Amino acid sequence: MARIELKKIHNLTGTIEVKTGLRIGAGRDTVEIGGLDNPVIKHPHTKQPYIPGSSLKGKVRCLLEWTLGKIEDDGAVWGSERRKQYPAGDPVLRIFGTTHDGWRDGPARAMVRDAHLQADWVQKVLRDGLPLTEEKSEVTINRIEGKAAQMGPRTMERVPAGAKFDLEILFKEYSVDGDGGATDRECLNWLLAGLRLLEQDALGGSGSRGYGRVKFTNLALNGKNIQQKFDGIEKVGKNKPPVDFLAE
Repeated sequence: MARIELKKIHNLTGTIEVKTGLRIGAGRDTVEIGGLDNPVIKHPHTKQPYIPGSSLKGKVRCLLEWTLGKIEDDGAVWGSERRKQYPAGDPVLRIFGTTHDGWRDGPARAMVRDAHLQADWVQKVLRDGLPLTEEKSEVTINRIEGKAAQMGPRTMERVPAGAKFDLEILFKEYSVDGDGGATDRECLNWLLAGLRLLEQDALGGSGSRGYGRVKFTNLALNGKNIQQKFDGIEKVGKNKPPVDFLAE
């Protein structure tokens, strides 16, 4: 087992702005007459939609796995239990964690909080008499007849464009075998690069149909504004993170 020492906990905060309707679905035990076919996930007490930390974390992990060449030809992830490969310092496994017995570089570094709607945005929407979610009807097209299929439209619930959520991610920096935390600081830069990749992709379901475009704004790392550095990322390659967010 590697010698591991916690050095610092970094705090990343900001705003997730929804640019196109966002849909992160919720399971349903019953189907109500006249009810929505596909509701979004909501807080059980406030009934307000939110972005689960697991959804944000999972999508960023997936994007980094593809970018860093961790996906094999058969779809397996490099470092999976089946492959028995656990490269020391692997950024994906360090950032997001793994349950594999062969891993020796410590726990997941990133703690992604559930993102809740900003109170100011909620107050404005309710003051204007507007709903916190929207309903969008979709149909299946009969390719031969060129018209909607007889099965009828399905109703999708979405968080509307313009919604704003609070972002908070904690990142634990460890020193592993005396590296002073240098490798973990590089992993933190990879995590931010992954958020930039997400801006170019989609969060939640139906991204290929225009859903889920988001933008990260008001970004601050340990209280220091990093928005300009973040917006300056034009390309994310596999050799090294494009920006050092901890550099002065």
